[in-house]
Amino acid sequence: MQKYELIGIENLRPLELVFPNHLENLRKIIKSDGIMKQALIVDKDNKIVLDGSHRHVFLLMEGYEFAPVQFVDYSDPHIRVGTSRIHRMLIKGDVGISKEEVIERGINGDLFSPRTTRHFFPFLREDIDIPLSSLIQKSRRDVGMNISNDDLKTEIDHNEKYIKEIEEESEELIKYIMEGISTKKYLQQQLNIMKDKK
Repeated sequence: MQKYELIGIENLRPLELVFPNHLENLRKIIKSDGIMKQALIVDKDNKIVLDGSHRHVFLLMEGYEFAPVQFVDYSDPHIRVGTSRIHRMLIKGDVGISKEEVIERGINGDLFSPRTTRHFFPFLREDIDIPLSSLIQKSRRDVGMNISNDDLKTEIDHNEKYIKEIEEESEELIKYIMEGISTKKYLQQQLNIMKDKK
């Protein structure tokens, strides 16, 4: 089970701007569900939101005092960053971004464009289903500085590009699976030959 804490939202630092239409759609979904399904993933030392920018801004704009947060040690070499989902498995040359740049931008408030970063963690994110009522709603905040000026077409184009990234990643995962199946067959063949010698 994913470990998370309820953290005062004012203590968290954004990393990226968010898309306006995506934010509005997410707002409707979360309010309809009445729950936060996933924790924000946050660098424990600098309190930078590494994953969950749109959810972070949702909580701010709706006036919630707390956010469900899973803290990670960003210096952990098992946590990596890139600019495409394929960087989870394949690194050919420069990945276009570094952890140092992430920390610098997060601390200085020089936010990246929406969905610039792709963070890869050594765990799968699980649903947590935290009721919004437990996050204590008070005064709404102005989040205009956190929202990009991108129009609907730009968002659609970005989502289509992101879907292609996922497809590319999925194709590479299938190759890894097939390699594993092939290795298993080979080892089983070796094992059968050795057992026949007994």
